Amino acid sequence: MTTSPLDYLDQDGADEADYETPMRELYAYHDGDTWLDGIVTGVRPHAAADGGALVQFDERLWVPAREVRQSDHYVAVLLNPDSEVYAEVIQSLVDGQPKDVIRDVSIVGDDNVGTEWRPIDEPRTGSRVRYRYTGTAELPVSDEEASA
Repeated sequence: MTTSPLDYLDQDGADEADYETPMRELYAYHDGDTWLDGIVTGVRPHAAADGGALVQFDERLWVPAREVRQSDHYVAVLLNPDSEVYAEVIQSLVDGQPKDVIRDVSIVGDDNVGTEWRPIDEPRTGSRVRYRYTGTAELPVSDEEASA
């Protein structure tokens, strides 16, 4: 198994600040034959059977810190024009990097509406990348949909 990014939680001298660091961050954990992504919601120092730290995912499952790995995803924090958080959504990394643009298509009345967000030019904070709202547009209906 590869080294866990949370191995430092098991080191001598780990303190309260170390235990707070992974909170609300996205990591992957092994569940049976599958790796799943989850948000860290708790840390219990020295609580594992071998004395290591346990990490809680999504307020439900506890996993030994040494069994956690980096996620292949990140949390896109979508901000409205007034900088209020519109949503936090998990997105796949593209060639190891966050997406250049996030688009959402929704239906408003009888129209398809596309909304777009672009990353803010700022350093990444953990597994979160902030995106600024850049616009909304009514999308044209395809010929197939118009004739249906």
